[in-house]
Order: sequence, then C-alpha cells, then structure tokens
Amino acid sequence: MDPDARRPPPPVMAALLAFSLSAGARAFAAIDSPNVQTALNDGVKSLYDLDYETSRKTFRRLIDVEPDNPLGYLFESGQIWWQASAEYGLFKGTPTLQGLFEQDIEFAMKKAKVMTKARDEATKTDGNFVLGMALGTKGMWNILRWHWLDACFEGKKALKHLTTTLKADPEYYDAYLGLGIFDYQAARLPSVVKAVAMFCGARGNEKRGLERIRTAMEKGRYLHRQAAQYLASIYIIDQQDYARALTLIHGLRVDYPDSPYFKYLEAVIKFRLGDWNGSLTQVKEIFDLFRADPVLFQPKLLTFVCSLSGPDCLGRHDVELAHKWFDFAVENLKPDDPKEWASLVRLYRGHAADILAKRKEALADYAWVLEHPDFHDFHARARECRARPCDAATDLAYLRALSRNE
Repeated sequence: MDPDARRPPPPVMAALLAFSLSAGARAFAAIDSPNVQTALNDGVKSLYDLDYETSRKTFRRLIDVEPDNPLGYLFESGQIWWQASAEYGLFKGTPTLQGLFEQDIEFAMKKAKVMTKARDEATKTDGNFVLGMALGTKGMWNILRWHWLDACFEGKKALKHLTTTLKADPEYYDAYLGLGIFDYQAARLPSVVKAVAMFCGARGNEKRGLERIRTAMEKGRYLHRQAAQYLASIYIIDQQDYARALTLIHGLRVDYPDSPYFKYLEAVIKFRLGDWNGSLTQVKEIFDLFRADPVLFQPKLLTFVCSLSGPDCLGRHDVELAHKWFDFAVENLKPDDPKEWASLVRLYRGHAADILAKRKEALADYAWVLEHPDFHDFHARARECRARPCDAATDLAYLRALSRNE
C-alpha cells in the first residue's frame, strides 16, 4: 500500500518530531555538545518557519561533524517525519526522503543500543531514552504501511525503554511525552485494528495519555514547547477545543514570534471560534511574507492547506469552510489593501468554488483576477483554471510542485 495513502491522524505524525527532538532534553553524559545544542535550536526554528530544507541541512551537518552521535540521525528523521505530516504525499513524491528517514532510524537505534550497555548509569539512561524514541518512530512508520502487528510490538519495546528511563531517573519528565503519545493513540486506534492491539497488549488510556503529555509540557526541560504543540494539535483536530488550543498557540508564538506556521494555526483557531476579523488579521500577516518574496514563500503553501487534514486535504468540508472565509475576506476588502491581496482572495475563492462545482462563481473570480495587475503566477493560474476546472487533484498537484520548487 502507498505509504501516504492511509496514515495515522496528523497529530501523531506532527508529534514525532517532538518525540525525536526531545533527545536533546538532558545534558547527555556522553553525546551532548555545543554542536548538538546549536543544531537543535537552529533546526527547530527553521522547521517552524516551514523552511524544511534548511532544517534538514542543519541536522545533516551535525551528522557530518559527529557521525557516531545518535542524536543527529534522530533529529533528521524527526524533521522528515514532521514534514511528511504537514505535506501529504511527501514520501510518494520524494522516495529519497523516505529512504533517508528509514536509514536514520536504523542508525539512531544502532548507536543508542551501544549507550544502553555503558557502565555509566547516566549514559545508559540517555541511551534508553533515545532508543525508546527511535523504536516509537519506527512503529509509527509501520502503521503508515499498515503493518499493525509490527507497529504494536515496536511500540511496546519503546515503552519498555522509556519506562526504564523513568525508573532510573524519576525526574526525566521529557520521557512522559513518548509514554503519553502511546497511551493516547493506542486508545484511539481504529476499530478494525483493535484486535491486533489487544493481541500484543497495547490497550492505551486516553485520559492518562493526556495527563502524561501535560506533564512533559509543564515539567520537561526542553520538551515543553513540543508537548504544547502536540496538545494543540489534539485540541484542534480531535477534540475541537479551540479555546484551549489558542492558549497553547499563544504561548508558542512567544517563543517563535515569526513562525508562519503558528500564525496560521492562530488564524484557523480564531476562525473556528467565530473571531473572523482576528483570523483575517493573522492571514494578512502571513500574506505580507508571501508578498515580500513569493518564490521563497510558495513552498510553504502545501503545509498551510494540508497540515491539519492529511489524506482528507481539500475535502469538501474543509473547502466549504475555506469558501466562506474567502467570501468574508472579499467582502471586507479595504481601499488601502494591497492590490495583490485583492487578487489572492479572489483567486483562492475561485479555486474553492471550482472544487465545490460552483463553476460560474469560479469563472467570475478568475475573470476579475485577469482584469487586474498580475502578481507572481496569479494570471497564469487564472487562465489555466478558466480553461479547465481546477479540482482538488489539480490544486494538490500544483501545491506539491511548489513545495519542490518546480
């Protein structure tokens, strides 16, 4: 089966970077270094800027400088996995990244196993933590391929190593994120695989899982931001508790004020809470980045469109909401708004109308765009979609091409 065709819910995958990047959560006895801390800080910032290539290059430099350090491999695999959660179809479109991801996981596990055999207890504890995270990531990869039994057993091994970590050091609070993810997701497995989970003893506990994730958020030394992001994803996608999600996103924006990803999440949440003007303000902030450098910004668009919906990207429900939002944006255009903004909201409203089979409305918006000054590729897109309806498949192909700078 296509690895991207039936994947876990987006929160699972988005959290795996937290799972992986948390390897920097302690002052590792044997593998911490200035290189590790620099790579972690710079790589995460680039990730939340949705600059995936720069983030991955940052972690690759750590691997080149410290090839025997498992953290570089774990960081890089986490970055690739996070990108795959945001850009639906990534592995299918770029199989080399899939191969690199699998290779990184194997190297991380191999080098962490050496640490678990060390005489020094701190090194051994850190090794168990790294190995637990790598096994958990490998288990999630097996879920992507519908290898449920393999995934279950990998998950149980991960739990063993993370539990061992906490027995050795009860204040190793960052380990609670991995345990919480397992508890939460095991409790929410599709009914068709419940029997497999029961067979290998993975029952899960949603309430306990959320409590453990909160523990990592409140007490983790380095993981609190990633735990907050994971909880926000749960509140947005699974529970539709937008008020709680907004509080968490506000906290993350304090740490990453320039992140277009967190600006986007705030815009989505405000829209769902009924604060349409607040949502519009946030999207205009994001548009200013697009307007300043469209070529640099355009690879980020696929993440905005698909990161919260995964395989349901551009599904009818989401597109109906988008159509309402762009209707509101058009109705609230101001005389001093940039002309590029006016063209964008009409072009995108046209795309939404096309997907919803409202062809007459779509053609009116495309005509308006073509009658006004061009910006970036707006005229080309309007002409293309006027000649032939731009359905969901066409728009996804376009967004994927942009994400690869094609």
